[in-house]
Amino acid sequence: MAGEDFGELLDAMADPLVACDGEERIVYLNFAAERLLGWKLEELAGQPFARLVPQRLHSFDGQSFLCYLLGRRRALSGRPVRVFLLRQDGPELEVEVTVGTTGAGSRERIAVVLRRSPEFPDYTDEPLERQSSAVRTRAAHPGSAGERAYQLVFENAPLGLFHFDITPTLLACNDCFVRIMGSSKRMLIGLNLLTLQDEAITACVRDALAGRHAYYEGDYHAVTSGKVTPVRAHFAPCVSADGEVQGGLGIVEDVTEQRSAEAERSRLLREAQEAIRVRDDFLTIASHELKTPLTPLSLRLASLERRLERREPVDPALLRHARQHLVRLAALINDLLDASRIEAGRLALHFEPTRLDGIVERALTGMDAERGQHRIDYSHPEEPVCIRGDPYRLDQVIANLLENALKYSPADSTVSVTLDVSGDFALLAVADEGIGIPRDQQEQLFERYFRARNVSVTSYGGLGLGLYISRDIVERHGGRIWVESEVGRGATFYVALPLLSAANPTPLEPRPSTGSSQQVH
Repeated sequence: MAGEDFGELLDAMADPLVACDGEERIVYLNFAAERLLGWKLEELAGQPFARLVPQRLHSFDGQSFLCYLLGRRRALSGRPVRVFLLRQDGPELEVEVTVGTTGAGSRERIAVVLRRSPEFPDYTDEPLERQSSAVRTRAAHPGSAGERAYQLVFENAPLGLFHFDITPTLLACNDCFVRIMGSSKRMLIGLNLLTLQDEAITACVRDALAGRHAYYEGDYHAVTSGKVTPVRAHFAPCVSADGEVQGGLGIVEDVTEQRSAEAERSRLLREAQEAIRVRDDFLTIASHELKTPLTPLSLRLASLERRLERREPVDPALLRHARQHLVRLAALINDLLDASRIEAGRLALHFEPTRLDGIVERALTGMDAERGQHRIDYSHPEEPVCIRGDPYRLDQVIANLLENALKYSPADSTVSVTLDVSGDFALLAVADEGIGIPRDQQEQLFERYFRARNVSVTSYGGLGLGLYISRDIVERHGGRIWVESEVGRGATFYVALPLLSAANPTPLEPRPSTGSSQQVH
């Protein structure tokens, strides 16, 4: 057949055809191709075929568009591939492409046959967008405007979406679903949902296939990656026009952030409830503690006033007791003020070289009026124990430990006070034979307003501030305070303070205890 006759035959073809040489330069367009693409042969002759291809389709796995399709001919078995080409006036045109080649060397020709895509093509081949990550032609540009809108929603939904058939095999899913599941789309597509290990999920799948809606909430364990994701899912049946269930679909939501937010809200709620409880406890204790000295003080002052009006002699005991109640009231107020200063960082300390043994002896002397029937044993080194500290505040710490020991131990018991030197530290121990401190509450013992649960407001006074203030004072002296105790077997409080001679004291570890628990600060 003559070349002119062959050209007329090609122009008579109903299918558009584009011919290229071995270097993918366009050498021929038939009339059908010109009408379809809007280009004239004179405009494209000698141009690379890539001129007709959108930029996103220029490369597949490092190959050009045509090389990729030629390499896939055997796998395609002559079946067309749906792609997009550029019209001369700008818009993209969806077409089916079949490629072939003939000749060799300079006579090599590549034939590209085009065909307009039908609205609902029946493809048996893998879509091109799944053959390369460079394109998503079938997913991004379906054959109709309705399909395009549906696909746009499906792929960009902020929830995981998936579809399964009656078998039930997972047929499609969006990228959000892939991220939530923690597996690749290749691993998910084709998965039989009844093989999942979570029986609650498989039950939901069966419900959907039975025509019922089902709901799931729990932790999904990815089989391949081991990822655990808290999810909430809704399974629904897919029903045909005649009412037959043809499969199902699911909507999956990653609720990790919601779980975290709920946990944070629960934590804040617990903290708020605990703060309210502490406040209420403190108000109860404070009102009781403040009323306790005020009531007898008021009575004694009233009695004193009547005696003076009747010009009767005044009993010195009345004045002494009144003064004691005033001292107690002043101590409660000072504790409140000190706690406030500590919180604000304004509790002032005045450091100077001082003898700790002298401070302990003065504190013991001050306890004479309160010891009652208690016995106090005191042992100390023969040599002076010199430190650098605030004598007034250290006396406050020691007095608080002694008061607690007397308060929480039986009237005829012994309180042991020991002052010793251990390495670079002076070590003071105050031990009682009292009720002890529960193990699970020792951690909170040095917190503000805390009182152990095994004491009552009416039986044991105090605002729960003494140890809190003592801890701050000791730590600001470079020392440590801790307790060792068992319920019913008393408690021993330790205070370690750096000696005056210690330039860089080695931190003193708490002494190992036998059978008792300890809390260190």
